[in-house]
Amino acid sequence: MTSKLKNIKILYLVKTMDVGGAERFTLSLAKYFASRTGGVTVASTGGIFVNELQKYGIKHIRLKNPPRIFNIIPLFFELLRIIRKDNYTIIHCQHRIFTFVLQFIRRENFIPIYTANNVFNDFLQRLIFPDFAVAASRSIKLNLYHTTYLHESRIKQINYGVEIPNNINPHNSNITIGFLGRLIKEKGIYNLLEAAKFLAAENADFRLIIRGKGETEKIIKYINLYNLNNFVTLAKASYDEEEIYKGIDILILPTKLNEGLPISILEAAARGILVVSTKAGGIEDFIEHGKTGVILESTEPIKLAAELKEIICSYSSYADVLENARIKVINDFSIDQMTAKYEKLYSMILPAASS
Repeated sequence: MTSKLKNIKILYLVKTMDVGGAERFTLSLAKYFASRTGGVTVASTGGIFVNELQKYGIKHIRLKNPPRIFNIIPLFFELLRIIRKDNYTIIHCQHRIFTFVLQFIRRENFIPIYTANNVFNDFLQRLIFPDFAVAASRSIKLNLYHTTYLHESRIKQINYGVEIPNNINPHNSNITIGFLGRLIKEKGIYNLLEAAKFLAAENADFRLIIRGKGETEKIIKYINLYNLNNFVTLAKASYDEEEIYKGIDILILPTKLNEGLPISILEAAARGILVVSTKAGGIEDFIEHGKTGVILESTEPIKLAAELKEIICSYSSYADVLENARIKVINDFSIDQMTAKYEKLYSMILPAASS
């Protein structure tokens, strides 16, 4: 199978190479196919993963125009210049705007693929027609069926995949809660800070580590205003998974966004970390309440604080949940499975390039 790919070139189009599931996913694919193809290039607006790409000899092109509706015309000309400079066989998009723009570029040799990382239900969904659309989880696949005009044969499901560490995180005496991702209201960070304030007032035995990019100054002001420095730490964003998850007992995602299946859930579960989340988007593709994680009943701060306090006090009772979640990652969401399935997909579609 690899010999069939050795002469092809792949261009990955992704919004950024910063913190986020699509970015980690792109990094994993780029690293895997860099040594199995004739070349891999990633085009993005940049981010903390760019240096990691360079370590593996993967070319990175810094985009001047992010994939936004009002950028479509300059983005079209920028992508046109990039595509004309090299003979790409596969152009793999991680954002719908890229997919839409590619439709206006005359195609002779390249095959456009789109990986859907989130669920959508808007007009733009009806306007994308890649050769193949790949869903990162079951709910996203169903969303593509119901919101696009793509034939079912053009829609594939390849689950996200993550590395499975040999060892799970050791549990310390006090409970450490981790929040990872964009630091914006829609992700529930401010509700979580309010909940932390209630827990701190009750002298609950916990720590909260917040890691990501976004409204950091606003969060620092909140921490200082309510004297939460002994309970809450704002850590810098990192691409090192072991640093990100070190010492965390609970990963919390109080998100309100209708997103897909966050990779952080899988990375945490693979390390024996209890995942506590809302049921937004495709999260229930992995979390079954009480079996592979905990689904929050409410993100209202006082109710969220009560739920977290109960989990903190009974953390030792979640041993089976932690084991079930780790097994599910191994069986359904390993990086080896994911890369093998993408290798099979790339090999399957190659004949279309010469037809």
